[in-house]
Amino acid sequence: MHDGQHRAMTDRAGAAPSALTHFAAEVVSRLVTRDVAAPPVLREALVLQLMAAVRSFDPRPLALLKAELRRARIGPAALADLYIPEVAQRLGQGWHEDSASFAEVSIGAARLQAILRGLAEGWTADDGGARDGPTALVLMPPGEQHTLGAMLATSRLRRAGVSVCLRIGPEVSELRALFARRGFDAVLLSVATTDKLEVCGKLVKTVKDFSGNRVPVAVGGAALVGNGEASPWLGADLGADIVTSDLDVALQVCGLTAGPIRARQRA
Repeated sequence: MHDGQHRAMTDRAGAAPSALTHFAAEVVSRLVTRDVAAPPVLREALVLQLMAAVRSFDPRPLALLKAELRRARIGPAALADLYIPEVAQRLGQGWHEDSASFAEVSIGAARLQAILRGLAEGWTADDGGARDGPTALVLMPPGEQHTLGAMLATSRLRRAGVSVCLRIGPEVSELRALFARRGFDAVLLSVATTDKLEVCGKLVKTVKDFSGNRVPVAVGGAALVGNGEASPWLGADLGADIVTSDLDVALQVCGLTAGPIRARQRA
């Protein structure tokens, strides 16, 4: 999959990714205005423009994208919930289909992540829910390199009024201490690659043990796209209460949408 091009493209990028990801976050985060409304559906032209912008080594397409998003009245929530996940999925598909290099996909994902960070700076659980609302622990298995999915889930949860504690690749000792000092209404695990499913299963067991098997655990992420509701055996195999790529379904199964939940401690 373009293995021979990987080193050349990475060298060619040089220090550019760091500067451009900062530029991406700066440009798109400024779209957070009250008069911008989120559309209900994706606009293919804007998906393609965002994808081209995050794959380019030239910063100008990102600057042009800002104007297009304003003109189309694309709000920050729509950008985070619709456009960024769609472009991320297409980048991954391009890698599998050998139409995008590892460097292009890596840099594109980093820029999408920078954009999401810029958008999410003002999003807190207290904006969308009660101060004693539900809390969730979002985890990524140790060794998992792709953090965009977990960040997307975290931003959506906070906008839904759920207080979120995010931990990436935590040690067992860290989790033990975390559960000893605070409680959670649900635990969500994000898995981007199938080779981390075994590790994910061990993490689910650890969480169940530390919580006394009282906290529902949901598993989702890019690794499970197409496997969620179609493969109910996977949930039992991993020890999770639900395996799904639909965050709303995960929240419903975990009881975070069934009524007010008294959180034991804010995350």
